[in-house]
Amino acid sequence: MCSPETIMAALEGSPGAACGHPHGPPPPDTAAPGSLGGDGTAAAPGSPGGDGAGAGPGGRDREERGVGRRQALRAALAGVVGGGLGAAVAWLPARAAGDPAAAPPAAPPAAAARTGKVLDLTHPLGPDFPVFQLYVRRPVRRQVMFEDVAGFNTAEWTFNEHTGTHMDVPAHSREGLPTVDLIRAEDLVVPLCVVRIAGRAARDNITELTVKDLREWERKNGPIPERAFVASDSGWYRRVSDPAAYLQFDALAQVMRFPGISPEAADFLINQRSVVGFGTDTSSLDVGTRREPLVHRMLLTTGRYGIENLAALDTVPDRGATLVVGAAKLRGGYGAPVRALALL
Repeated sequence: MCSPETIMAALEGSPGAACGHPHGPPPPDTAAPGSLGGDGTAAAPGSPGGDGAGAGPGGRDREERGVGRRQALRAALAGVVGGGLGAAVAWLPARAAGDPAAAPPAAPPAAAARTGKVLDLTHPLGPDFPVFQLYVRRPVRRQVMFEDVAGFNTAEWTFNEHTGTHMDVPAHSREGLPTVDLIRAEDLVVPLCVVRIAGRAARDNITELTVKDLREWERKNGPIPERAFVASDSGWYRRVSDPAAYLQFDALAQVMRFPGISPEAADFLINQRSVVGFGTDTSSLDVGTRREPLVHRMLLTTGRYGIENLAALDTVPDRGATLVVGAAKLRGGYGAPVRALALL
């Protein structure tokens, strides 16, 4: 669980400075697959660190451990051929001590066969889409060409890049980190995991996705896959046609009331799992009552991305779908509207 020092470090723009595990970009030789370093460069899985393999004190030990792993891998692969999958699974390194996912889950569901079905997880974007006007102006559409005059129709749109179903990218939280045009294409086509909190959100409009929710998901579905995107399904998307119900702005407290993702869950996904990002079907990754965008900073300053205002997550299975993020490649963009699709 995140400590208060971790939270303060994230608020100050230097996440991870005060806890026992990093909150900032992982070092080059341990960067999660699909994630970006603090300088915006992608770390290739298996590439050596800046000191090179075996360099410096302890280098020989690291090299020998690498040989041991390769030998174990060969033995595990032989087990797959000659003795079944159990030997290979037994070789896999355990996760952190005390992590229920350290042991293989009991009979995780088999991956569903591809159906060829495509589900749209995107809201239509128009002038009536709910926005918090203190920060974001309403979209404006103006038709400028007409078929009866010019032979064709065109319109000009004016909207904030963080409107509708959209992505937040690292530069949204810190200048100098990757903008939307620098997000790697392979990080936009990834396994999709959907975690359900709609029942709780119906009773509590400021509930958050928790580590307990994530562990329960893994108990039922197996470990969150490498380079996955995790989406929180609160059922909130059904309110989008009623801006007051969707945003629930409290004028007296100067906050909004809608579900989000807890800092502890964000920390778990960033530091104990290898996700490319996570998202919500509400207008923010942070719960509406949180005045500081803490979860945004925790996620984005590690080179990952988030998606807000997702739709129809309740139509997607918990696991087995592939998320495709069609993002406008805006040069220098701090975010962009997206067409989010789930391939089944």
